[in-house]
Amino acid sequence: MKYQSMDPYTGRVIRDFALDSFPDLAISRDAFDKWRRLTIAERGAHMRRLADVLERNKERYALLITQEMGKPYKESLYEINKVLTAFDYYIDGAARMLAPEPVVTNASRSYIAFEPLGIIFSIMPWNFPFWQVFRFAVPSLMAGNVTILKHAPSVSGCAEAIEQAFAEAGMPHGTLLKYYLSNEDAAKVIAHPDVRGVSFTGSDATGSIIASLAGQHIKKAVIELGGNDPFIILPDADMDLAVAGAIKSRAINSGQSCNAAKRFIAVGSAYEAFSEKLVAAVMALKVGNPMDEDTQIGPLARPDLADKVRRQIADTIAEGARPHLHDTTETGNANFVAPVVLEGVQPGMVAFEEEIFGPVWTLVHATDTAHAVRLANLSQYGLGASVWTADAGAAEQLIPELEAGNVFINDIVKSDARLPFGGVKRSGFGRELSEFGLHEFVNVKTVYVK
Repeated sequence: MKYQSMDPYTGRVIRDFALDSFPDLAISRDAFDKWRRLTIAERGAHMRRLADVLERNKERYALLITQEMGKPYKESLYEINKVLTAFDYYIDGAARMLAPEPVVTNASRSYIAFEPLGIIFSIMPWNFPFWQVFRFAVPSLMAGNVTILKHAPSVSGCAEAIEQAFAEAGMPHGTLLKYYLSNEDAAKVIAHPDVRGVSFTGSDATGSIIASLAGQHIKKAVIELGGNDPFIILPDADMDLAVAGAIKSRAINSGQSCNAAKRFIAVGSAYEAFSEKLVAAVMALKVGNPMDEDTQIGPLARPDLADKVRRQIADTIAEGARPHLHDTTETGNANFVAPVVLEGVQPGMVAFEEEIFGPVWTLVHATDTAHAVRLANLSQYGLGASVWTADAGAAEQLIPELEAGNVFINDIVKSDARLPFGGVKRSGFGRELSEFGLHEFVNVKTVYVK
């Protein structure tokens, strides 16, 4: 494993990072002993100073994100601004979420207390290198835990910047420490008795290994994995609104988002109207330098990721799908994948069965609404789903039928600090964000006084 920062647009190696030795867990253990004894208000004051550091330096952090993983700069800036919403939500709300809950029993007094667990090991992905870290870390730290961060090797500069932000804000040393670890040492961290939980976001293949290790050592784990989200368009939908949503959902991060819509299931007469408008919108996308203000699709994060997407597209075409390929001039760069709409995709084809992490719009025809729901659920994943219709009330009747952790009506699936986020099936288990996410890494303690 090589920890290396490389600009996906220029191909330039920015920096190599040496592997760290096994973490000195005594530092994190001592930090936890001090941090957990602070009041929630005191923790919040520290976290507010950290948020201020992020706010002051957000342009620098956004540039770093774009340089290391290639997303358009305006999206990188949006990512940092989104991080700040998590600080606002939990600094304001943690005291309420962690307050003891009284329960009437035969005792003189009984209640439920929410207490921190200790050191939580966070293993984070490259595609949202700040948001993914902080959407876990903010609630976990507000609950009184501390964390060790193993970030994706390709965004090691972001990991370093996050740790430096903690130092600049005067956060107590050890509340968050990043390490460039080998997979072998990461497994040993999970096994170590001082580590009380694991939060992982990434592929289902790696997630199954992490979950197995956590289970083997009886550790709490939250596992957020991939998705192959259905985007159902009913015949009465506003087609312009639906197409705008389809572009926004799939184009974000140049198609490299786990909760992006990936299978566009148009019902009956909606198929022709939606497909015509969608193809035109995809062909009009601006592909190019991620630093340009009008760029909508930048390079993918690494050549191997782009190669995989191109193979998935080619295999689906060979299976009978009809391609509408963008005429971008950026295909000379190995990290670029030309946006494409694949029409006539059916179950069994690669684009239907697999998650494609790139700018690919997969079009599927459903005969009626019941058929659309069956197609939507015909997946090993269950992260999110969206339904587009003029009758939102009727669409709500479909919600219990959709096998997903998130269902959105007339909007794209997205994470929000105020709402729990996570999936079912091979999209993982546990929840991040909201009160549910904060309670994932606490000891829910029953107290009974007689």
